[in-house]
Amino acid sequence: MKELAPGMNEGGSLDRLRRHIRILVDIGRLGGEKVDLHRFLNQAVVQVARAVEIHHVKILQYRPHSSDLLLVAGVGWKDGVVGTATLSADLRSPPGRSFQTAEPVTVQNLGEQQEYIHSDLLKEHGIISLTNVPVLIDGAAWGVLEVDSTKAREFTEDTTDFLTAAAALIGSRTSPLCAAG
Repeated sequence: MKELAPGMNEGGSLDRLRRHIRILVDIGRLGGEKVDLHRFLNQAVVQVARAVEIHHVKILQYRPHSSDLLLVAGVGWKDGVVGTATLSADLRSPPGRSFQTAEPVTVQNLGEQQEYIHSDLLKEHGIISLTNVPVLIDGAAWGVLEVDSTKAREFTEDTTDFLTAAAALIGSRTSPLCAAG
């Protein structure tokens, strides 16, 4: 008989944990390969989507000259969104709050809360729930990793922890390029 950690069941949490670990290993390996940053980021969002079992994932990069967050990699978005769409970096924007505070931000139902602005991009794609984690380089926020759901969804602490680990791998792969550029 298998021994399970407290709170782990045969079919759910343990399988999810194993999937998260496999995908973190995949992202880490990819980060060690000689691929350009654009390709790495695009493959990372696909892996994150698989891990979290979600259709919409994006990486946003802060642009100081315009004080916004540019969607630089994504999966599940309409054609033309990646590379052009921007989101606010202020505290009324979930990714802006995550960027500015360097802390995860989760919204279970954008339509039922007053704290955050529901951006046109998210409305257009029918996004209801989301969670963001900062992508840090040398302790400073570079951008944000965000997963979005078209259904009301409660993102668990395990999901946030997975996203934080994925964002750390993304930041470590991005860091040498920022230093060189």
